[in-house]
Formats: sequence, structure tokens, C-alpha cells
Amino acid sequence: MKGFSLIEITLVIGVFFILIGLVTMNLFKTQHTSQLSSTVNSFLADYKEQQIKAMAGDTGGTGAFANYGVHLENSSYTLFRGTYGSADFSVNLPPGTQFLTTLPGSQVLFLKGSGEVSGFVNGENTITLKDTGDNSQQTITINKYGVVTSVN
Repeated sequence: MKGFSLIEITLVIGVFFILIGLVTMNLFKTQHTSQLSSTVNSFLADYKEQQIKAMAGDTGGTGAFANYGVHLENSSYTLFRGTYGSADFSVNLPPGTQFLTTLPGSQVLFLKGSGEVSGFVNGENTITLKDTGDNSQQTITINKYGVVTSVN
């Protein structure tokens, strides 16, 4: 008798589908991880740019020095000059990504000239970006001077 039996063919097909399932799950996890890392990197670049503008005395075309800051909401953040309000620049997070924070007032306000943070007490404050798809998260720790001390 030549060929394969029905049981052998069924086993090979079953193993094949199990492998396809595992590969697919790993690809989705990698996609979520890289999206979260990319979002953290973009946020940190904007955060540091706001601090540098405050330290360098960027006038924003007005001729007057001002504080700069970042205001956090659940699924977006806003870059502002002076005080949080109108005519600010908002950045939406990718779908399924959200902020969790211990910051007072959900914002960081960099003081003009020094770049230090207004309203922080001694100790560390955290900003957590969470991917609700796979519950992965990265936490950014900031000290009272506005320095990012860790990202994990």
C-alpha cells in the first residue's frame, strides 16, 4: 500500500495550523511592542524639545520669554507655550495606547530660563504609556528638575 493514511495527513495539517497560530500571535505581540516603543520615543522627543525651548528662551515669535509645557490626557498630549489653553499643539496617541500619570495636574511646566519643572515636590513622578491591546506598558520617571531618570 502506497501513500499516506488519513490519520497521518490530519496530524500534519494539525501541526501546521498550530505553528501558523503561534507565528501569528508572536507577530502581533511584536507589532504592539514596536508601536509602544515608537510612541514613547516620539513623546520623549517632544518632551525634551519643550524643556530645551524653556531653557533657551525661545520667544515663539512674540519677543517675550515664556514657560513651555506638556499637558497629558488619556489618549493625547498637548504641547503649549505659557499656560495650557488655546492655540496649543495636540498629538493623538495611536489607537489602544493611553497615558497613566502621577504628575500634578497631569502636566509638566518647564520654567523659562532654567528648564526646571514647576510644582513637582521632591521625589519622582511617573508617566506610563500603556497598550490596552496586550497590556504592555513603559514607565517614564521624571525628577523635580524635569530630567528623565529612567524609561522601563
